[in-house]
Amino acid sequence: MDEDKSEQLLSVTADSSAQLNDIITSDFDVVTTPSMISVIKEYSPSAGSIERGVSAAASGTRSDIEHRYQLSGDIIIINQMEADHDVLCLCYTETYDLLAAGLSDGTLRFYKVNTGENTLTLCDAEMMQNPAPTTAVKHRPVRRSHPITRTVIATYANGCVKCWHYPTAQCLYTRELIILNYRNLSLSGTMQIYTYTMKKQRHEREYSAEGVMDGHKSRVFSACFNPKSAHELISGGWDDTVQFWDTRQAHSFRFISGVHMCGDGLDISRNGKEILTCAWQNKDPLQLWDYDSGRLIANLEPDSYSSLLYTGKYVTNMFVACGGCDIDLFRIVDLRSHATVAMIKYLRSGVYCLDIGPFQSKYVKLPKLAFCAGTTIFEVDAQPS
Repeated sequence: MDEDKSEQLLSVTADSSAQLNDIITSDFDVVTTPSMISVIKEYSPSAGSIERGVSAAASGTRSDIEHRYQLSGDIIIINQMEADHDVLCLCYTETYDLLAAGLSDGTLRFYKVNTGENTLTLCDAEMMQNPAPTTAVKHRPVRRSHPITRTVIATYANGCVKCWHYPTAQCLYTRELIILNYRNLSLSGTMQIYTYTMKKQRHEREYSAEGVMDGHKSRVFSACFNPKSAHELISGGWDDTVQFWDTRQAHSFRFISGVHMCGDGLDISRNGKEILTCAWQNKDPLQLWDYDSGRLIANLEPDSYSSLLYTGKYVTNMFVACGGCDIDLFRIVDLRSHATVAMIKYLRSGVYCLDIGPFQSKYVKLPKLAFCAGTTIFEVDAQPS
């Protein structure tokens, strides 16, 4: 695919007063299968993890600090970070050394992965004057043609999209709309989807329904590109549909019905052949679909603990991770056995977002994972037997 296409971004339009290349090249140091194992463990935050979030703990109750989570299967909590407001979205940075977290107060926080320390908070004058929750945060994909830029894109409930260069704490540009997924797409937060070329900072196309069911009829909350196509993407939202799009056409060409999306709960397998839907619904919240036909492959019922799902992703081609509320839980599911192999439940809040981290060695099956629940960010390591 050509470079312009590979740098499409679903999003916004704007002007930038900063010279991105000059900033990016500067050196910096950031300172400012088998069924689930029956062994059940209880976990409460360690003194060290509480100290790292002392400012948040000071504003919380004693019961919040001493809250016990129930761990099932081969999973351990390796890091826990506290914020002073609910964390709505998060992502690892390009080099996996930081976790960027978007908070309900509109700030963007950066935490060192190795210490859990909050090293940076980003919020400009515009957000201070018109505060709104941070709804999504993504970094640019890293490839040979995409060098590391140390930037993230954050979207806000007031319609702003901001590109932050976090080593210098600079907002490179601001647009209006709401981006959801960084390769290569963004959403309007209402019923439209937009493509945007990041390199040229140009709004390319708008996708909508125009009175017929070839697009969304309500708010869109999730979208992702097919990893095997430069043009095809899917989206889901409140209208109980998953829409299939081609960037060369103005309208969707296929849809799946009966999937109620309220978060970042869509993903496509690495081979581009299957779709994972994690829906906010009591019946069949976790499902697999055939990409080419839209046909249902399987309803996954991995255990007896139902949950209204907000988020989910393929971790590898054999495992998916998901999280939600009622019951507030995070789980990892084996796609071969359709069984939960690791789970943390009875969290203090629903799980709104998760991200895939690095493999800690070549001998492990799964990479590190991060997710947020309430004011807490968790890093976990799960290695199914």
